[in-house]
Amino acid sequence: MKPLKDVNISRLFPSVIYRRGVDYYNKGRVSEPLYDRNHGVWTTTVTGTEDYFVEIDVKGINKGMIETYCDCPAFDTYGSCKHIVATLLMIQAKEGSGEQAVSYDYKITDRFIEQISELQQLDQKNSSLVMDQTPVQVEYHLHVSYSGNLLIELKFGENRTYVVKELAELIDAVLSGKEYFFTKNFTYRPEENYLLQLDEEVFRMLHAIWKNENIYHSTFYSMTNSADNRYMTIPPLAARELLMELANRKTTVTVADRTFEDVTIAEEGFPFQFMLEKSNEADILLRLKEGSGMSILKEYNMLLNNGVFYFITPEQTEIVANLFKFNINHHALAISKQQADRFFSEVIPSLKTVGDVTVAENIIEEVIQVPLQAKLYLELQDEVVKGKLEYQYGKHLVNPFNGRGQNDVIIIREVEKEREIMELIEHANFRYNGKELYLETIEEEELYEFLYKILPLLADKVELFLTSDLKYMIVEHEPTATTNVNLDSTSNLLEISFDIDGVDESEVDSILQAVIEKRRFYRLNSGAILPLENDAFSSINEFFDQLDIKKQDVTSGNVQMPLYRSTQIDELIDTKKSYDPEFRSLIHHLRSPEEHVDKLPENLDADLRNYQLTGYQWFKSLSRYHLGGILADDMGLGKTLQTIAYLASEPSDKLHLVVAPSSVVYNWKNEFDKFTPHLKVEILTGTPAERLEKIENKQDVDVWITSYSTVRQDIEQYSQLDFQTLILDEAQYIKNYATKTSQAIRQINASRRFALSGTPIENSIEELWAIFQVILPGLMPNIRNFKQLSNERIASITRPFILRRLKQDVLKELPDKIESVSLSELTKEQKELYVGYLQQVQQDASESLQDSGFNKNRMKILAGLTRLRQLCCHPSLFIENYQGESGKLMQLMETVKTALENDKRMLIFSQFTSMHELIIKELNKEGIDFFYLSGDTASEERQRMSERFNGGEKSVFLISLKAGGTGLNLTGADTVILYDLWWNPAVEDQATGRAHRFGQKNIVQVIRLIAEGTIEEKIYELQQKKRELINQVIQPGEQMLSSLSEDDIRELLSL
Repeated sequence: MKPLKDVNISRLFPSVIYRRGVDYYNKGRVSEPLYDRNHGVWTTTVTGTEDYFVEIDVKGINKGMIETYCDCPAFDTYGSCKHIVATLLMIQAKEGSGEQAVSYDYKITDRFIEQISELQQLDQKNSSLVMDQTPVQVEYHLHVSYSGNLLIELKFGENRTYVVKELAELIDAVLSGKEYFFTKNFTYRPEENYLLQLDEEVFRMLHAIWKNENIYHSTFYSMTNSADNRYMTIPPLAARELLMELANRKTTVTVADRTFEDVTIAEEGFPFQFMLEKSNEADILLRLKEGSGMSILKEYNMLLNNGVFYFITPEQTEIVANLFKFNINHHALAISKQQADRFFSEVIPSLKTVGDVTVAENIIEEVIQVPLQAKLYLELQDEVVKGKLEYQYGKHLVNPFNGRGQNDVIIIREVEKEREIMELIEHANFRYNGKELYLETIEEEELYEFLYKILPLLADKVELFLTSDLKYMIVEHEPTATTNVNLDSTSNLLEISFDIDGVDESEVDSILQAVIEKRRFYRLNSGAILPLENDAFSSINEFFDQLDIKKQDVTSGNVQMPLYRSTQIDELIDTKKSYDPEFRSLIHHLRSPEEHVDKLPENLDADLRNYQLTGYQWFKSLSRYHLGGILADDMGLGKTLQTIAYLASEPSDKLHLVVAPSSVVYNWKNEFDKFTPHLKVEILTGTPAERLEKIENKQDVDVWITSYSTVRQDIEQYSQLDFQTLILDEAQYIKNYATKTSQAIRQINASRRFALSGTPIENSIEELWAIFQVILPGLMPNIRNFKQLSNERIASITRPFILRRLKQDVLKELPDKIESVSLSELTKEQKELYVGYLQQVQQDASESLQDSGFNKNRMKILAGLTRLRQLCCHPSLFIENYQGESGKLMQLMETVKTALENDKRMLIFSQFTSMHELIIKELNKEGIDFFYLSGDTASEERQRMSERFNGGEKSVFLISLKAGGTGLNLTGADTVILYDLWWNPAVEDQATGRAHRFGQKNIVQVIRLIAEGTIEEKIYELQQKKRELINQVIQPGEQMLSSLSEDDIRELLSL
């Protein structure tokens, strides 16, 4: 076979498409191509606006023929695309490339096994006790160093104990099961000696301390002597736990020159006893009873008193440290009368947290403890705010800045409250001149801050006294606002105005401008300062922000808005509301279209179901106000019939234009002829000249039907016409805002625009935005701001303009759809190939994710997943000269035979063209007659085959999943077989909807064939998880699985 590398690709495509394909190839958007040698077919995935599946059939290359297929919209329209160019370039680059085998070093495994085995032997050795072993004695000696550190040394032996000179070495030896020499009279031997369990716990703790400290220090903390390795410093974090263990062992504690036997830990209480008494030499003395035997270990938050350890908090540690710092543990502290207030108010509360405080009776008699009454007097003089602050305790007046003159009593002051008041005084930028407080000349912004921010805080702490000139600046009662909305029928616009309680109407416009400018206040003509940060104005501010209302949009206090903002306005208004009757009627029409009765056209030859009548009323409610929307009903609920009923009810001198995929154009014509034979409907097909002639001779025509591709080609003629209604069927065709088709559709002039789509969101929420740019331009913000909106916000905006019903909700009489999974077992040959390739894909994916990340290798990983899926279907899809069987294909044929024996009629869907050929071969071998529909089937032929199948001809219909997922009514089938899983569950739902739809009389059995124990089971699980995610805007189950995340990849490949 002639290699593809000898083909000049640039000659096969228009220059523009070729250049774009080269760009895609250079940017690495093409996944690893897969080659089916049996059928001469290359397959790959190319990333564009979404992931597109590409097939290249090179069987006829020697004859100069290359057959191509891509499931992108461009290929559907033109028959070629940049994705195919990029794929051909990738195939040329990859022809002849091979794959490297993986090698392993098993010597590493031997070393790993030996190391683990040694650890297990050591553990068993340490845990076993022999009856003739002798326990060792351990003595623990704690020392408090001069610097306040806690150190430990050990004595260790059998019949007598020896000083341990190298503490760390001994601990390591004992725990490692090694000998340790002390003297010629004693050597520790693990086979002869053992540690008691309690001692072993202490040794393990000391070993952990040594390891941790050794990370930061090359040697141990030491005392200043030559035998420093005898000691280990206990770090503060480990001290408490270690002391708790040592409390059960033989332990001494040495501090200064005193040694205490055993370690004692105080569970509660403190050893401090403070006494306050009068004396002749000083007014008051503070004494600490029995404080000479105490030591503080500040870094440890511990207190040691006569051999007893007390655990204290960091705050208590600081208090005790100051007692020692000022030598209060040895000498009394003298307190003068002038110091007594502060001492009793600030010091004694702290002392009570670390001990008992006893106050002499003759001192208690002089102590006064009453609540603080703080008063602040304020006045405005020559743009300067002046103030006087007073503290009153009972009948005693205290100057906050100068204290008090008389000291005949001791006042316990509310220190914390006084501190809070002074902080507020400082925060307000008050200054003190020795006589009074004052604020220098202040601007309006500072005055607003003082009146509305500082004063309310001060009012919680002090009693305020304001002069009248200050009082008048404050708006005492928070104003309320009312939003008025009127519908102007002449301009078809909404008129919005505001009333503000207590504010003159002439000032409303200026206030609204201030709100838009995000100002915090507005100075009224009366001189009062009106705050704009309260609830009423915050609601108006939010209203303006959400509707993107600017200063220039407000005229004389009024704002005009388009009608499609009606429900948004109603939801956003958080003030009092005042609506005129016309606006209330509009809101009711948009929110409850089913409650408004518009008669059906008399000449409509159809009986509408209740939900279809609701859909008709929805059309009419929106149309009444020249609005449009998206009819997003589930497939099979009759979107076409509801639309035709609406169009028949709208007689007009202007044409109605229906734009649909080319595959369903004739289906629309048939439906019009069936339900509204009185309407003159014309399909705009043929050559450009023939279409132009039809466009120019439009007299007496009611409805035009055309395809998206012809609209794009004839947009110059369409853009010069005015249509009554524009209907866009399968509106996902315009989901990409930047495509020429979408651009062309936006140029069509129509009074009312409606979109029909069971899946208005397939890949991302931006697709919904693109559709609304056609249906209701202006409803959505620009794409950048749109991406910032939450799903809840988008749902709120679009809710009146999207009508979505599911079959299970409205078609109670529709027969059930029973879904089941049929597991097939891989054949022996198939399984060997699958397991081998799975290991390779797992290794490649793991290395790719680790080395350069998920995004850079996404295409390569996706290619590997595709090969695994093809192996599940049939290995010959890409393995040359595979002679074995496929368990799934065998199961399919058994299922088909059983179904035919039971008079079932079925649809078989598969996404791989090469798989179609294998299934066709098996059907022919069994003599089973069938219809076959692929992407190459013309739209007229699609329609004829559908009619023949529904008429009872043949019982099997083999369909390409992507090509046959839309525009087909195949209610003649009662069984749907999905041979392979598609990444997007919405596509599978479209496929099953061909049979399970309005008109179906039988229960529909949906069978998914899944290869057991393979990636297909993982994909199915992932699909179910995706379906459970609630799409807050439209419905669940429409998230593309081709947009796989790194977590999804890891789950699929069990990484």
